Amino acid sequence: MQDGETLEVRALKSDGTVYRWWRTTLESWDRDGVVTVNRAGDPVHGPGGGWAMKHATRSYYWFSKPYNLAEVYQPSGRLKQIYIHIASPARLTSGVLSYTDHELDVVKRPGQALLVRDEDEFEDACALYGYSPEFQCSCREAVDEAARVATRWRCAGPPRTRRPRPRRQSTRRATCIRREA
Repeated sequence: MQDGETLEVRALKSDGTVYRWWRTTLESWDRDGVVTVNRAGDPVHGPGGGWAMKHATRSYYWFSKPYNLAEVYQPSGRLKQIYIHIASPARLTSGVLSYTDHELDVVKRPGQALLVRDEDEFEDACALYGYSPEFQCSCREAVDEAARVATRWRCAGPPRTRRPRPRRQSTRRATCIRREA
């Protein structure tokens, strides 16, 4: 992998269904995880359609932590929020970065109290996917850890994303031979 490389991110439900996917630019990586960046306007896809990202983001995906973290920036470059998805550790295979979303989210906005979001979606997922009491407890522990991370997080500043350069087209023309039937 090289910095500046394009990856695909896939967010999955607990049954393995991909519910959201998008392209992202690798900012940095090491054996612990990867950091990616996206610009406002980058497309996000889903089974029912898609949308454009409203804000620039720098996302941190760890290979051993039960969450991933996004720094979300306003167009002015000011931090909008730290958004942490409680999720499986990230997996990176053949240019595809994936994680299983466990519904709970931790949100920290500058000057505001920390929020835990999507409790109702988590309860629905517990019933739908049969989360064991032990797994539910591990997700709650991940929320506690993510809350500590969010309150101490030092942002790197707005991402400087680059658009991938278009690949050069060959100047050779293909020769087409038309055959009559």
